[in-house]
Amino acid sequence: MYASFADALRNTSMTISNTVTKRSLVVAITLLMGGAHFTDTFAQASDAPADVRNVLYANDELLLTAIHRGDRATWARLTTSDFMYVEEGQVARRDEFLRELEDDGSLPLIIRNYEVKIIGNTAQVFHQDDVPQRPGGIDVSKAHLLMTETWQRIDGKWLLRIVHTDRIRINPPPITLTSSQIDALVGTYRNIEGTYVIRREGDRILGGKPGGPFVVLKAETRDVLFQPDNVYRRDVFQRGANGRVTGFVMRNENTDRPWVRVGA
Repeated sequence: MYASFADALRNTSMTISNTVTKRSLVVAITLLMGGAHFTDTFAQASDAPADVRNVLYANDELLLTAIHRGDRATWARLTTSDFMYVEEGQVARRDEFLRELEDDGSLPLIIRNYEVKIIGNTAQVFHQDDVPQRPGGIDVSKAHLLMTETWQRIDGKWLLRIVHTDRIRINPPPITLTSSQIDALVGTYRNIEGTYVIRREGDRILGGKPGGPFVVLKAETRDVLFQPDNVYRRDVFQRGANGRVTGFVMRNENTDRPWVRVGA
């Protein structure tokens, strides 16, 4: 349920891109604004005073350590009774979240960027975190998380009401295809949406619909292309028994759009 704090921290294949970071912030702000209670509908957030920022920063450091130590007491002490943890479209309520906490032997995340905005008794917190490198362990230099949080001051004490975790992603490392490998993908493809063309210009691969803009595509593998800075999309090519490309699936998150090759 909260793999980004533990299991997913060891998955370093995806990290940060400006496009995805902006998308994450929009989602986060929507969640935060929806969970906060404002006395003035048109109130503007302001930078938190240093003492408030210091308290929340210290609280987050405690929580980041506690989640890996299975420290339920700390999480219970610093969260509201209706606390929610949101990750990858899943929501864990407080009781479920606390019940599933256990010591996993991992080191806590390292806070790199920390921002706090205040509206009345509500604090909006954004922090980007790095996964610590273990000596001799796998390379986690590209593993980062974005946390967005709503804290509320209740009876003089800051308590966490909601946290949303998102892995920050970058483009996968591209590989270089030979001219013949690129030419094997080049062609005209069709589906019910129309026509899509893949062409080669030197060692560059371009894709687009006739009459529209063409974008540069990079190879992740021989038969998988991606569009730089659009980390949710993959073009997965299919081959027949003779090894020739018959079409591809344009995969965007959980949606697949098949395209059939109609001409080389």
